[in-house]
Amino acid sequence: MPILKKDSSHIGAQASFNLLTSDGIEISASHIKRGFESLIVVCPGFFNSRKDRWIGRAAGIAASRHDVIVFDFRGHGESKGKFLWSAKEHLDVLAVLHYAQSKGYKAIGILAFSLGAAASINAAARCRIVKSMVLISAPCSFWKIDYHFWEPEMLLDLKGNIDCGWEGKGANIGNILLDKPEPLREIKKIKNSAIFFIHGSSDWVIKDYHSRMLYNAADVKQKRIKIIKNGLHAERLIEKNTVLMNDLILGWFDETLTKKGE
Repeated sequence: MPILKKDSSHIGAQASFNLLTSDGIEISASHIKRGFESLIVVCPGFFNSRKDRWIGRAAGIAASRHDVIVFDFRGHGESKGKFLWSAKEHLDVLAVLHYAQSKGYKAIGILAFSLGAAASINAAARCRIVKSMVLISAPCSFWKIDYHFWEPEMLLDLKGNIDCGWEGKGANIGNILLDKPEPLREIKKIKNSAIFFIHGSSDWVIKDYHSRMLYNAADVKQKRIKIIKNGLHAERLIEKNTVLMNDLILGWFDETLTKKGE
């Protein structure tokens, strides 16, 4: 996990830095330091970078009680390479997790969205670093993603992207046909992480049966699932259900990552 650009910030600051993944891709990230002993890694979904306003809001929620690292997946934002549709993105997550571990945090969690949640499952299955995860709109398999573009909720997403001027949006994509780890299989390998699945019932991209299948397959001591009535896809749950998502995310990490009030 070579560090290409060092984070030399002090407590209370937010600093950007670059990491090199095990397959040689340069990943750009930001470290929000609040002086906590716990850290949350925020993993955006496809087409979103850390400059997306709702990913930023998610990082802000986590940063109220934890230090935070939010990063751009390969092919997104300021990171290099091409996005490979969950074939290699777990290597990005692993690079960030190993960096966080090297900083001495006592407890490390993940807050992940959509294909970022798929990458997080695939990463957590390959290490013992992650104590707790909140997985929002996670797919059980890339090839089962629904993408019902004809549903009216798609227009709400489109309007949201237009309203924000497409800030934080975009991706440099690569080969979609590469072999991919399947989250539904990989999640069975996770034994030491608490996992909270959150999904919207009106998600037009990834239907909520994905989270239900992942929940049923997860073989961990602590797991939970919440289907939000009329909820949209991924970061749109932060936008449209801000108070509820704030309470769900922080409550779960209070219960499973740190002692309440710590």
